[in-house]
Amino acid sequence: MRKIIQRALEVGLLLIGGMMLVWTVIPEKREVAIANLSPDAMQLKIEGQADTPAILNNRRIEVAWPSTLRIGDSYTMEMNFEPRKDVPPSSAQQQGFLDIYGNYNVMAEARFEVAGLRVEPANPIRESMPSGQGLKFKWQIIADKSGIYDGTVWLSLRFLPLDGSPPSQEPVHVQSIRMQATSLLGMSAPMIRLVGGVGVVLGTAFLLADRIVGVRRRKIKLAANDRKDL
Repeated sequence: MRKIIQRALEVGLLLIGGMMLVWTVIPEKREVAIANLSPDAMQLKIEGQADTPAILNNRRIEVAWPSTLRIGDSYTMEMNFEPRKDVPPSSAQQQGFLDIYGNYNVMAEARFEVAGLRVEPANPIRESMPSGQGLKFKWQIIADKSGIYDGTVWLSLRFLPLDGSPPSQEPVHVQSIRMQATSLLGMSAPMIRLVGGVGVVLGTAFLLADRIVGVRRRKIKLAANDRKDL
């Protein structure tokens, strides 16, 4: 009976450790939100001007983020801001607008605001945006506590006049996101990996030790039986 209980504990230790390790490698669920922007959404608002400076190509914003997190693990959130080559701007979309690149340098600024999570970089990201080129923004996210976290991703365009006048900034997109952080037994993913790894190693070691001891006992028993036959 004692041997059966010992074997059950060893197998249980191995299985529990393995299940803990499996939990740490389950892929996170991801959400993707896509929005399309036409020139009228990317204009510099100037009062009293016949033709308004604007980015004349249609663009697409794609935001991808993890909807589930394991506390202690690092995840990536991305925002792609790219021209739409499949849908060129029509003459109707361009009517009343001037190509803003004639008089301005353009920068894109992305911000991710969320309370309770570690976010890197924490400050807004600014990138120069040459005409016709796409941009990609990335954030690393880590949750320290379980719970539901609501955040907001912002994209603004910053227009810098070539004549040295003060710059202007216009928001062009806002995306709300929700993420749920979970734990196992109240522990973070790195701790679960450590505990699970130790459980697998110990469980395997105990089972191998029992196996080796069993083989040796059988050899001793066979040797003793052979001596008796002599």
